[in-house]
Amino acid sequence: MRALVVYYSRTGITKKSCNAIADALRANEGVEVQVEELIDLTDRSGMAGWLSGGKDATLKKPTQIEPVKADVASFDLVVIGTPVWAFTCAPAPRAFCEQFAEDLDTVAFVVTMGGAGDKGAYEAMEGYCGATPVATLTLIDKHVKADSPEQFVGPVGSFAQVLRDEAGSSSGN
Repeated sequence: MRALVVYYSRTGITKKSCNAIADALRANEGVEVQVEELIDLTDRSGMAGWLSGGKDATLKKPTQIEPVKADVASFDLVVIGTPVWAFTCAPAPRAFCEQFAEDLDTVAFVVTMGGAGDKGAYEAMEGYCGATPVATLTLIDKHVKADSPEQFVGPVGSFAQVLRDEAGSSSGN
């Protein structure tokens, strides 16, 4: 199985989560994983970036991302990670989903959040990708920061196992 893990991370929490998922996927033989960070060309740093990001997410305002290096269509599975902004996904993952919708046959979604909004983010990404995820994973920021075994490490391992099972069955392995 070949898996691509793409993510957008403003604070590092989604990055940490997606790298942990990639590591868990790599723990099995026969799984090749490539990780790629989505870079939003709009400056999202500081308080102004945080505010404009939430506004852009709410208004579904398009953003430009750096070109993706991966050949997205060549992967059996694409895992897309996003923080929840204003009860939806961030603009950069939206741009990725819209750009590569035709290449996204088997997808999974990961969201990180302070406390609420995962349902809206999942619904938005499903609409932007035009694909129903084989699995979803919601992670709470404070559990990721603390490396909580019960609420971060365990769920990441379980999610990776579901992905291996689902992608393996959908690709005929």
